[in-house]
Amino acid sequence: MAAGMPFASVVVPSRARPRLLLRALEGLRRQADRGWEAVVVDDGDGEGIEAAAGLGDPRVRALRNPGRGQVEARSAGLALARGRVVCFLDDDDWWDDPGHLGLVRAALRDGPAVLFRGGWLVGDGGSREAFDWDATPESLRENNTVLTSSIAYPREAHATIGPLDASLGGYWDWDLLLRLAAAGLPLRRLPGLGVCYAVHGGGSSADRAAPERAASFERLRAKHGLRAEIHNHATLHAALRDS
Repeated sequence: MAAGMPFASVVVPSRARPRLLLRALEGLRRQADRGWEAVVVDDGDGEGIEAAAGLGDPRVRALRNPGRGQVEARSAGLALARGRVVCFLDDDDWWDDPGHLGLVRAALRDGPAVLFRGGWLVGDGGSREAFDWDATPESLRENNTVLTSSIAYPREAHATIGPLDASLGGYWDWDLLLRLAAAGLPLRRLPGLGVCYAVHGGGSSADRAAPERAASFERLRAKHGLRAEIHNHATLHAALRDS
């Protein structure tokens, strides 16, 4: 890795949630491992850019989404990423463990992999429920049990698998995991619970039966020939817990 280059690029799409974005970025700034950069991509009217700039932290860069929608925002962040490792962090989620990035760095000493970690489903009132499920290439054909904001993988993998698939909308992450696994990268779960996933009505996956989201899911199923039912992380957790 070139001198001065960050170990990890954390791509943070944001839309009209500056207060929550700051919470996500403060979780980054509390990381004991300081080898990161954040690329905030604002998909709204610029509130995210103002919030990021207000931190005065040179590790945090922000730009307007040159496209439209969350997948295009993530792709724009990836295009500017300089780190060896890509991490995703939604603006309403946060890393609750200051040692999270250190665990990522340590795990990758064993070789390239797709890393993920359990965490907490956090309700509007602050209630927490542990979300800590394993994932394998086989299980991903039935359910996506990986919290998006826990994903970390080598940036160079995109040279093999190509870009994120914007046609899949909110299911871009499931598709990404399947393609990374198909490319031969092992899936490794990091120990402990370190990621907070916000469960609220304003989340992009709140209405899983919305026509646009349902259409994206059907495209995902057709692309990979999946045996799966439509869920978001909260409904999937309830289904797995009660089965």
